[in-house]
Amino acid sequence: MLKTLSLQNFVIVNALEIDFQGGLTVLTGETGAGKSILFDALGLLLGDRANSLQIKPGANRADLTAEFQLENQASNAERLAWLAEAGFDAIDHTLLIRRSLEPSGRSRAWINGQPATLSQLKELGEQLVELHGQHAHQALLRTSAQRELFDRHAGLTDCVDEVSLAFKTWKQKEEALNEAQTKADRLSEELSQIEWQLQILNDLDLQDGEWEQVNDEHQRLAYGAELLSAVESTLAQLEGDETSGLIGIGQSLQQRLAGLINKDPRLAELIGLIDAAVINLEEAASECRHYLGKADLDPGRFQTLDARLQSIFEAARRLKERPENLFALQTTLDERKEAVGAASDLDKLKAQAEEAFKRYNTLAKELTAQRQKAAAPFANEVTRWLHELAMTGMRFEIRLEPRQEPASFGMDQLEFLVCQHAKGPLLPLAKVASGGELSRVSLAIAAVAAQATQTSTLLFDEVDVGIGGNTGHVVGRLLQELGMQHQVLAVTHLPQVAARGHQHLRVQKQKQEDGTNASEVVNLDRDQRIEEIARMLGDEGVRQSSVKMAKELLSL
Repeated sequence: MLKTLSLQNFVIVNALEIDFQGGLTVLTGETGAGKSILFDALGLLLGDRANSLQIKPGANRADLTAEFQLENQASNAERLAWLAEAGFDAIDHTLLIRRSLEPSGRSRAWINGQPATLSQLKELGEQLVELHGQHAHQALLRTSAQRELFDRHAGLTDCVDEVSLAFKTWKQKEEALNEAQTKADRLSEELSQIEWQLQILNDLDLQDGEWEQVNDEHQRLAYGAELLSAVESTLAQLEGDETSGLIGIGQSLQQRLAGLINKDPRLAELIGLIDAAVINLEEAASECRHYLGKADLDPGRFQTLDARLQSIFEAARRLKERPENLFALQTTLDERKEAVGAASDLDKLKAQAEEAFKRYNTLAKELTAQRQKAAAPFANEVTRWLHELAMTGMRFEIRLEPRQEPASFGMDQLEFLVCQHAKGPLLPLAKVASGGELSRVSLAIAAVAAQATQTSTLLFDEVDVGIGGNTGHVVGRLLQELGMQHQVLAVTHLPQVAARGHQHLRVQKQKQEDGTNASEVVNLDRDQRIEEIARMLGDEGVRQSSVKMAKELLSL
């Protein structure tokens, strides 16, 4: 339930903090005092869009804070689970929502001190608060609003969501089938083209990495003769006789200088260099013999590789692709063939669409049965409240008829009907004659719907407009009864309603030092309530009578 609401620089509020109690809290005050501003503030805290006009003139920002207490009970289990999943820990089951509005039109929001998005505020707000505005009866003129309200009352929201998902799936399957039928010829041509390409690649039977391997080996064999000739010539020059071979010449130089070293020892360094050169030349000759011994210039192998390369180049030319990309192309074509084949399999797509509709149809029929089961009790309860609200001859009914076309919300056309007197026809709500009657019908519907809601806090913003006299007493009793099950906040102009409140708050304007007016809220004690209810009765000239009547109302 809502525990505290704090406002700073909001519209005509300087600073305000209100502590709320359980049961029925009534808010009263002169027209224009700012009663509905409190509900506007709650709306912003629970996801409504903000604008810069909601910031008090002259202020650099507006701050709004609401504290909710989530008792450890079954009705709050869903909210606590939502908070835990979203990462907003509820310490001691306390929920603190804050929002800051800036003149630029931007705003920021927090849940339990952690940044939150407007969509998160809205999703959470739908679990915490239910608003019945003074123009709720206008929304109820739409059959879509009637159906949504009834489904919420009957606890069918999850069922409706399931039907909606099944409807969406069915439509997607139908769309895939229709697209395949429309594109059947094009898909067939594409499939033929893919199969032709794959046939070329399958005949080629190219392996992963084969192109690189064959190409490298082919190049090596193509230059094989030239390489052997060069190595043989090198070996011949290294191992020729002592007058022509490099090794022989080196050895001859070694011998000649060795015979002269005793004449000049300084030749030792030169002899060492020639010795090293001879050793290197001998190693080079050995490497040449090793290379020539390992050389494989099989003409047959070269021809085989040459033919394989020609096959690869030919396939690449026909497919208009580079040779190194052919193996990857085959994988891509295999995947595309499977996708095109599935998309062009009309029998399979038709079976999938039929299966999807069958599931939707089953769920929609179950939803229809649940609606039919809940319709009569709901209608009877609304009719009972209409009689309580001085509309004795009126009867409320819910008409459920099959739709000509399936819809995301099921196969029912649901509409609220009223019969204004015993022998009169059943008419849609839009045909109700007067605004006062429509307001009372709307209030009766809201009361029945609210009794079944799991939302802990209900807001009624001047839903008693157009109601007076003895009917006002019934409205007060109705809201008071709701207050036994929920926390109810009601803005009212009826003294009969105000007197039923467990808590009474008066919203009033006060002149500020700068000459402007600002709203403030006073939590009234019994004597102050008597004064306020007397004012609402219109005590000018009949002061004592109004005070007496106020006391009598409070004693009910």
